[in-house]
Amino acid sequence: MKSSCHRVFGGILCVASIVVPASVQARPFWGGGGRGDRSDGTTDRSGSYYSLHRGSGTYNSSVTRTPGNVTGTTTWTNNKGGQGDHTFTNTYTNTGNGTATGTHQSSTTYANGKTSSSQGTWDKTAPGDSTYTGTHTGVNGDVTDVTRTTSTSGGVRTVDTTYDNTTTGKTATVDKTISTNANGSKQVDTTTTLPNDKTVTSDQTYTKTSDGYDKTGTVVGPNGNTSTDTTDVTFTKDANGDVTRTATGSVTGPNGGTRLIGNTETWDKTYTPNPAPAPAPTTTTPPTD
Repeated sequence: MKSSCHRVFGGILCVASIVVPASVQARPFWGGGGRGDRSDGTTDRSGSYYSLHRGSGTYNSSVTRTPGNVTGTTTWTNNKGGQGDHTFTNTYTNTGNGTATGTHQSSTTYANGKTSSSQGTWDKTAPGDSTYTGTHTGVNGDVTDVTRTTSTSGGVRTVDTTYDNTTTGKTATVDKTISTNANGSKQVDTTTTLPNDKTVTSDQTYTKTSDGYDKTGTVVGPNGNTSTDTTDVTFTKDANGDVTRTATGSVTGPNGGTRLIGNTETWDKTYTPNPAPAPAPTTTTPPTD
């Protein structure tokens, strides 16, 4: 089971440790989603998941898109009977040639009854460029200010984020660059600067395969120790149209120890387009004498 928790060392922030299967999360570059996911209408998914280290369970999700608005709800039940849910609403308003404004709200309830939430606003200043300003309230009640700037130049996308925990006074930054290589693979390099000014770097390469993608990379910890990781992700579809996503791989630590990683999800998806607007009523003008 994947987690969308962005952990900043030192306990400054854990942005919504959402227990949401990867099939309903945004993929890095490939897999999942079809035209229906980008068109106005509702996409429903239901399925099951299994993780080598994080248990198993079932989930249901629904995402509805209308002009200028996207809403979604995901509920899940783990193998111990624990239940949780995640909801979000995003708005989008075009303001000019390649510019727009929008809002974001989300809330998560976990199996232990604790909650977290996020809200904010964003501005698209040009194609590929945007800013986001918001807050995140963690499960312990800490409020963190979040600012993010995204820019694109020469095919390289840069995302710089600052997390300022107003409760503890600690601040961390996460700077990421995403570039496409000549062979079609993508390089994602991330530098996290911790409140004590130490850094953690991650360099990951995603290479598209015939049935998914491979990910390989290295992570250098705050003390300079290096770990390596590799993951193979595949997507298969059976005769009923159900999709199975399988991820297998390993992480080798700085001391040479290796930990296997892996998860499997199977889901079915239905897309219901929004009903076409009713035709305008016709009027008939009676003939005049």
